[in-house]
Amino acid sequence: MLRLLPRLQVISVRCLASAAPNAAASSAKKDALMKLRKKTGYSYVNVRKAVEQFGPDRLDEAENWLRELAKKEGWAKAAKLGSRVTSQGLVGAQASGNRAAVVELNCETDFVASCDAFKELLEEVTAAALEASKSLSAPSNKVLHSQNIDLESVQTNKNRPVKEAIAMTVGKLGENINIAKVQVYVAPEETPVFVQCHPRNGTSTTEMGRYASVLGISRTQNTSNFPTEKLAAQLCQHIIGMKPTTLGSPAQSTKQEAQKETSHGEKDELNEFYSGEVTQMDEDETQLLRQSFMLNPSQSVSEYIGSHGAEIISFARIELGINDDN
Repeated sequence: MLRLLPRLQVISVRCLASAAPNAAASSAKKDALMKLRKKTGYSYVNVRKAVEQFGPDRLDEAENWLRELAKKEGWAKAAKLGSRVTSQGLVGAQASGNRAAVVELNCETDFVASCDAFKELLEEVTAAALEASKSLSAPSNKVLHSQNIDLESVQTNKNRPVKEAIAMTVGKLGENINIAKVQVYVAPEETPVFVQCHPRNGTSTTEMGRYASVLGISRTQNTSNFPTEKLAAQLCQHIIGMKPTTLGSPAQSTKQEAQKETSHGEKDELNEFYSGEVTQMDEDETQLLRQSFMLNPSQSVSEYIGSHGAEIISFARIELGINDDN
């Protein structure tokens, strides 16, 4: 029995010595897997393949391999899923100076439409559209020029064509994704353009929602210190909510002087009609300037912007799934 003790001790030491490197390697491999998955966003299965192939010390090579694999899988899935119906999605909008871009990106389910990868794609595509608008000349007269453009071959800020960006996202999410509409807007120089979406569900740089509005507005008089950005945000909100179809012309004020009389022919001061100028407004009005302003129904939109020394150049209202815009 005494002779066996040293052997047992030696065996136990050898087991501990061999287990330590294996544990360290396993920990390094796990850390590399988590780091690479967080950085790339690719599936666990493919990230594990990359780490096993290149090891935890060659993550740059593993990342490049993953990107090439994603391209192949993305193009294959895009071709396979291309015939599926895309009835969900989001409208994205960006504005800068006198320019704006609106992109409708469609997918198959509202679950995908709400995920980060889909929003990141919409942000990337919308930014590419806004950049593409720089090739259009600004109009010389007071109009908001709009134009549909084809983005598929346009490079994004990630140095890849829009078509490739879509294919890679299809590969990642497993749903058909396509661009339904790309519209860019250009106002005269020095005329700012603003955008807003509803419900507001975008990113720090891109407005996103099911509805969008675009507004070209200028301040013609220094009659108000109210910030143009806040004024434009209110008007964009009104356009989305009240659905105007044309800009129209300001409503004409009329003077009412009718008075009620009592049965004895005397004036009934309690029920006497207001005598003064009032604006006639219709709840079914579709001309923007003639509509009751949503945040103050006693005024028309024309009266409200006039009180702030502002002028609306033009506007557009976009709705997910609707091809017509104003």
